[in-house]
Amino acid sequence: MIEKLTSENRFKFYSPYLRVFICLYLFKDIFIMWEFNHIIYESNSFLIPEISPYLNFLKIDIAFIRDYFYLFYSTYILLIILFLLGIGKRITPFLLFWALGIIQTLSWLTLNGGDNMLKFIVLYYVFIDSYSKFSLIKSKQNGNSKISNLLSNLGGYSICFHLCLVYFISSIHKIHADVWFNGVATYYILISERFNGTPLNAQLVESGLFVTVTTYGTILIELAFPFLIWNKQIKFLLIILALCLHLGIAIFMMLYDFQILFIVILGFFITNREWEYFSNKLNKFMRSYKLRLI
Repeated sequence: MIEKLTSENRFKFYSPYLRVFICLYLFKDIFIMWEFNHIIYESNSFLIPEISPYLNFLKIDIAFIRDYFYLFYSTYILLIILFLLGIGKRITPFLLFWALGIIQTLSWLTLNGGDNMLKFIVLYYVFIDSYSKFSLIKSKQNGNSKISNLLSNLGGYSICFHLCLVYFISSIHKIHADVWFNGVATYYILISERFNGTPLNAQLVESGLFVTVTTYGTILIELAFPFLIWNKQIKFLLIILALCLHLGIAIFMMLYDFQILFIVILGFFITNREWEYFSNKLNKFMRSYKLRLI
């Protein structure tokens, strides 16, 4: 096992893409929330933040951050840019994790499960070497490459295990909820005005078969995923099922951010060789398509 973990960076192909996605995702949040900064982050905010370990450790009061919010926000944006460009290696994602924790402490009312997951992914990137692509300073192989590979692989597998844990805990809670246990949860979700994502929602819930299959199917996917995703023969089937689950939630319930993040994380279960195979196939298809156009 140690030999496998140290021989190569098993997340070398995909981790740079997820790093870029994380930065764009954070920039998107900044853009959307900008006009609400004065009521969410600044000193006149109506939100009372919870106790923050990120601030208590530094002996900084939350009021201090609010009073000098744009100075802190500028530092936060700079850290995102540095992470995007691959500058700072391990120290930049650590500082970004700290700053993101403070931002989420201030805006706790606006958060969802995806935001919590994202914070930990940034922390795992302290250990992941994702700088072979999309980086101003490329990763170099040196005498410590085995240690670097070990840390990178442990960080990458931590993301995989964390997602599996989320699915497993979610399925266990669903099993203990009456509407899920009795197979009618989808009905109550899709009939709600809050999750009225499409005109088809009201029609779909009239089908007992659809409600039963989607309710129990969600539980089965979340319960089976953590244990069967490691099986090479059925791995892609589970990835497709999880992809369909998240797309369905995004379309029918209008919960977009959460689902997009989880869909992107699924790429960590695909190996370098598998990604390279798909990449070569796509390149061949694109070249042949261009030739046909000519």
